[in-house]
Amino acid sequence: IGLRPLLDEWIAGRFWADVFTDVFFACALMSGLHAVSGQPRQLRLALLLATAIVILGLLHYTLQIQVLDRLQLGLSAIFLMQMLFMIWNHIEKENDVTIELVMAAACTYILIGMVWAYAYYFLESFHPDSFKAAENPGDDLWNFYYYSFVTLTTMGYGDILAITRSARALSILEAITGQLYLAIMISRLVGLHASQSGIGKGK
Repeated sequence: IGLRPLLDEWIAGRFWADVFTDVFFACALMSGLHAVSGQPRQLRLALLLATAIVILGLLHYTLQIQVLDRLQLGLSAIFLMQMLFMIWNHIEKENDVTIELVMAAACTYILIGMVWAYAYYFLESFHPDSFKAAENPGDDLWNFYYYSFVTLTTMGYGDILAITRSARALSILEAITGQLYLAIMISRLVGLHASQSGIGKGK
């Protein structure tokens, strides 16, 4: 998320920035597969999605067909949602506060922002002019990453605006999701840590 804008500045052609981004995302796919390796059913679905995403990415670069790019993005969103679901389940099952659990909670927060970015992107794709910005936000998913995390953290800079009711509804839902997640997750981690440390048990 932070590297891609820099690649656009450093690399003259957007094509190579896209290639580097997709290679990096492919590495993220592989790490996601490792995360579900202990669950065969989830691993099979993740392998299928990852393979399809890589193949569609290669076809998009060779054939330059827009529908392949949209399909790849759709499958990427599904893959991210699967990872979000798996990590959330892991957090729910853990009873000890470890660095792994804290990192899982942080990853979940980031994945929430990324999944909502895809939702905004596809809303703009199917209903153009749902958002208003200095440049057309529908041209680039990365604009919606920015908008999503600004909304998730309730920063609200106002440089990208939700115009239609659907866009505003999604923005409201994401803002609520972000605040509830932080409140609930922090409460859970503090409660687990207190239990783990023996606070409230006379220790």
